[in-house]
Amino acid sequence: MIHMKEEMRIEAPLKHVWAFLCDTSRWHDWMPRGEFSDFSGPYDQVGTTYVWKMKMMGFEMKGTGTVLEVEPLKLIHEHTDEGPQDTYYRFEPEGDATRVIVESDYEMPGYLPGFLKDLMTKSFFERQARHMFEDFKALAEAKVPVPA
Repeated sequence: MIHMKEEMRIEAPLKHVWAFLCDTSRWHDWMPRGEFSDFSGPYDQVGTTYVWKMKMMGFEMKGTGTVLEVEPLKLIHEHTDEGPQDTYYRFEPEGDATRVIVESDYEMPGYLPGFLKDLMTKSFFERQARHMFEDFKALAEAKVPVPA
């Protein structure tokens, strides 16, 4: 398994950042390589499932994501059957801002030989995740409601 960790400070209140992550209609805006459909419920509800499809390194991957654990405004833990992959989104208030910590443990499917797969996918996956979360941050900050 490969471990990835990204941390970011988002200049927006915790409730806003949480709601932005849970708005699955916006996922394509910050995860443009993915297609997401067939949500069985809200993303911040344990047991919610969804279907995803993504292209990485020229290979198309498909799978089902399942929300395993939710602590409102603190944590969402999801499991994806392809790979497999477990991802944890953690939220911490920092004054008027929010710290988001994303950790993921994953196994890239066996399209490449072991050592080559691990070497190539770790740097590729980390680079893609970093860009994805930079987009998440920018979009979440751009949509912050202005106090009256």
